[in-house]
Amino acid sequence: MSKNKLVKDNYFEIETVDTGPTCFLEEDVYIPEEFVRNRALIRVDMNIVQFPIFSKNTKRKKNEITTYFFNKNKDIFITVTPAAGDLIPGEAEERIFIALMKIMKEKGMEQEFIATAREIKEAAKINTNNYLSDIKKAISRLSKSNYTFKNTMYSNELGIILSGEINTPILTYKSQSEIPLGEIKKIKNTINDNRIKEFYLIKISDHFYKNIVKRGYLVYDSDILLDINSSIARTLYMLLEKIRFDSLCIRESIFALIKKIPLKYEKRSLPVTIKTLEKAFSELKAKNLIKDFKFLKETTWLEADVEIYYSEEHNILKKERFEDDNRELKEIYNSLAISFTEKNIKELKPEIIINDEMINEIIELMPDKAKKLKSICKTVEKNLEKYGYAKVKAAAIYLSAQKKLTSPRAYFLKILENNWANDLVEEIVLKNEKNIDIKLEDEKPANINNENKELIFSEFEKLPREIQDGIEGYVYREYIKLCGMETKIQQIAFLGSRKKLICDYLEKYPELLGNIKKEEIKKIKVQEINEQNENLIVITDKDKLKKYINEYIDLYEDLLDEKIESLENAKKRIILDCMPAFLNKMLTLENLEEIIRKNLI
Repeated sequence: MSKNKLVKDNYFEIETVDTGPTCFLEEDVYIPEEFVRNRALIRVDMNIVQFPIFSKNTKRKKNEITTYFFNKNKDIFITVTPAAGDLIPGEAEERIFIALMKIMKEKGMEQEFIATAREIKEAAKINTNNYLSDIKKAISRLSKSNYTFKNTMYSNELGIILSGEINTPILTYKSQSEIPLGEIKKIKNTINDNRIKEFYLIKISDHFYKNIVKRGYLVYDSDILLDINSSIARTLYMLLEKIRFDSLCIRESIFALIKKIPLKYEKRSLPVTIKTLEKAFSELKAKNLIKDFKFLKETTWLEADVEIYYSEEHNILKKERFEDDNRELKEIYNSLAISFTEKNIKELKPEIIINDEMINEIIELMPDKAKKLKSICKTVEKNLEKYGYAKVKAAAIYLSAQKKLTSPRAYFLKILENNWANDLVEEIVLKNEKNIDIKLEDEKPANINNENKELIFSEFEKLPREIQDGIEGYVYREYIKLCGMETKIQQIAFLGSRKKLICDYLEKYPELLGNIKKEEIKKIKVQEINEQNENLIVITDKDKLKKYINEYIDLYEDLLDEKIESLENAKKRIILDCMPAFLNKMLTLENLEEIIRKNLI
């Protein structure tokens, strides 16, 4: 039985609750080198969704702290700590989490949203009568269990695995009883459902939310996930969909799969684990999520493989899910990026497109002693990513004003860390914004009058809403690229120039307005530019795109008579740069050639 102890002094009061002994469970989920089939998938496997966030252990104990190790040195791990007297999240919590992700997407992908108990029940496909207590228990467990990520938390926002320890729950929440009566009334008026028995104000924790939005966790169909009865089969399905991409047959190490799920692999547990794995594959086959599977065992199960087969139909459905999700998330991204309320922008970090010109500009501002340092380029680039253009430029100006510097690099870092140049930052941002406004004003296209701009914008407004959002998203990104950074100032400025910027973009790409008659287009663009755009070749075939990129690079290498360094990285950058336009069927041959040239030079 629990005992409450009270400790008092003159300053504060501490209450401690003795819930019985805490026990620790350690699981080694490190996969040896010989079992890794595709090293390019490491980053994908680091996605939070595919970590053992939800335990597959059906014999979990109260107060049991579980740690999953991902390497031999045991310095890469995840520790899951339950609330006092409780269990770590498992199968029930996984279903509720998936249901909440579905509700979050339906409600515009906001980090904080209202979910009624009935909405959660329907989304999670719960059929029991005591669903209210089940939902409350699961949400409470999700909020009170702490996750410690040591060198494992992948941040898509930064494109890296965060070093050090990150401590976070999956979500936080307020139940109806914790919300003031005035707020409850307002919330109920927005829901318009008299059957409400309970609702929750859910807030997804920052690290999880950013990865969910950026990575597109909901590219998985939540209905498919929740229709899979076994938690192990569900995890297996998600793993395989990531691993295979669009292959119709993949071969994986059974040992690697067992560790990724993770399942027990000790000698006495292995026969049961293999049966569990076989049962999971059989469920996926029965639900037509795979075509077939075959175990390939020559010696022991730990050295065996499994082949999984898919049909063309699986790829078609996967492509449709991807395209639907891409379109939906693009709409959501646009609304998040262009809805510049204080709530949406107060935590936005500057996002910079870093190039050599920007780095050189900042280095030129530094004293000669700093310019001569071999490491200065890398230092500037790294801190541009971390602090943003204005702050780094201000630090460089501040550094140049110092005399008798013994270690300019160390002093430069101290300026940034201690915010010594903050007075200069606002001045630089405002000056940069002013220069951009002047540049935009000077770049008025010839032979374009206000009447034609109104015509373009009226035609733009006739387009379907999702197409408008997609075009506006591209306009916004092009504007940010021109600015060189993304802060609140740029966002507000974009809103002020939105109509003009959209018109300028559509003048550049008139083929987007397919419903404008040719004689009207001629009013928008001078004849030469119009004829040029009509002859653009749009690439829509994936195989042709791949073939063109490969042939271009092969010819480039052949003519140079040397190998390009980091060829695979160059290809990856080219593919990433052309993906948005390709997916929206807007990638022209001219655009593609420009992207390839940019990444090869």
